Amino acid sequence: MQIAVVLCGACARLACALVQARGSTKRSADAAGAIICACLWQLGPAFVKVGQMLSSRRDVLPDRLCDVLEAGLARGRAGNGAQAGIEIGSVAMVRRRRFGDVDAALKTIRPGAAERLRVDLDLIDLLARWPGALMRRSGGPLRGVVHEICESVRRQTDLVAEAATLGRFEELEDVLPVVFPHVLADHSDADRLVMTWVPGQEGGRRFDNGRQVAKRLVMTVYEMLFVTGTVHCDLHPGNWWSLPDGRLAIVDAGFSYELDEDMRSHFAEFFLGMASGNAEVCATHALAAAAKPVMPADEAGFRTDMEELIATTTGMTAGDFSLAGFAARFFAIQRRHRAFSRAEFIFPFMALLAIEGQVKQLDPRINFQAMAGPVVLRSIVNRARTGSSRGARPRP
Repeated sequence: MQIAVVLCGACARLACALVQARGSTKRSADAAGAIICACLWQLGPAFVKVGQMLSSRRDVLPDRLCDVLEAGLARGRAGNGAQAGIEIGSVAMVRRRRFGDVDAALKTIRPGAAERLRVDLDLIDLLARWPGALMRRSGGPLRGVVHEICESVRRQTDLVAEAATLGRFEELEDVLPVVFPHVLADHSDADRLVMTWVPGQEGGRRFDNGRQVAKRLVMTVYEMLFVTGTVHCDLHPGNWWSLPDGRLAIVDAGFSYELDEDMRSHFAEFFLGMASGNAEVCATHALAAAAKPVMPADEAGFRTDMEELIATTTGMTAGDFSLAGFAARFFAIQRRHRAFSRAEFIFPFMALLAIEGQVKQLDPRINFQAMAGPVVLRSIVNRARTGSSRGARPRP
């Protein structure tokens, strides 16, 4: 009821604002963005998270609206009462502090945020059970996927888990031009996470070499997916930026997911099949990642439909290729042939969807699929040699 009241009020204000804007695209976007931001903050952290993800989709939403959403919802520039040295996110607050000789960031969960997040996610989890009574073919897998996503979002309040994730990400600094906050373990506990302070971008986000930044962002996500196996699902514009020396700063690893070796292998082979145009490989590993055995007739139909999907998408650049469109068609094929993937298979898509719109804005000529090839092959070779995808990696 509270959600309905807030949404109805926001819709009424939005209608009035659009009338007052009198056809001006800029004024309409500014008014709509401000109202949406205020509404999402009032609804709580789960809704703010949705807005943050939308702010990255400049390939779907108008640029001006994305600018307003980014300014109103992104890390450090959001919420009422934001002050210098204090960054306010959807779930946590980060304060700049000195710990001995270290310029550090002290992260704590915002008062009441954990409880509001729990209530929102429990509600989403409950609503996801309804399709089970209406769609017997997909109700069970849908509930499993929604539940797994909700649990992953819920772990944003687990500062100990985030500290462990940041520790795993630190190894990427040895092979990529990226920087992550380093955890100060002696000062951190379950109630607070103390990290080295990563400076923001003076004057707001800007990129002198969009193509280079886009390549580095994509390669970082691929290393996470295929080598470390830890998926960062929250790379909206407020959680990464460019430093003066050209490195990318990536922060806030609360919304992440750890893939097991089996699932990492299947997704790596699936993506390699996409890059090489090999529909048979894609189908084989998608079926191997299925939640339940697939009947022979359904398997044959699944393979046929995958051939058509891969044939129409292989080799496209970022400007032409739509990962959201690909994922929608892929999941439709799964539903048609009852070949539902385990919930873990969804998270790599989520990580890539989080950056797709931003990469298209930076450089629409990038070929997502071709760039994945070397990383995936290295991961497969390392796994064959050591029994794990972790291993020595050359500096790009």
